[in-house]
Amino acid sequence: MPTPTILFYSPSPQPYGPKLLQLCAIQNIKLRVLDGTGLDRPLSVLAQGLRPGEPLPEGAPLPEPLLVLCHFSEKALDRLLLSLRRLPAPCLKAVLTPTNAGWTLRKLYGELAQERSQMGGAHLPKG
Repeated sequence: MPTPTILFYSPSPQPYGPKLLQLCAIQNIKLRVLDGTGLDRPLSVLAQGLRPGEPLPEGAPLPEPLLVLCHFSEKALDRLLLSLRRLPAPCLKAVLTPTNAGWTLRKLYGELAQERSQMGGAHLPKG
């Protein structure tokens, strides 16, 4: 099984970042911090990592942070989700699945935002 990995995107510096880095070090999880250049790449590519020097397309930033949890066993995922509840900033979260592996980060965000809206959740930030 591949190494458990978290893809972390944030449009701006977040209080989540340093604590997430510490959490990943403690639980032996790879952390890939994404910026706006990876928003139009498939999740499966982002989860595997990019080749050094590989050019990335530029896109408009997403309005809020997003975590994608990749390659976790059920036990490790449960432990991670409990730990994430203690971090200071709320964040959209998703698990990499065969269904969403071909989606871009931008498409995943759209799906999560739509799901949250249908469930009566918080409104999306304007921006």
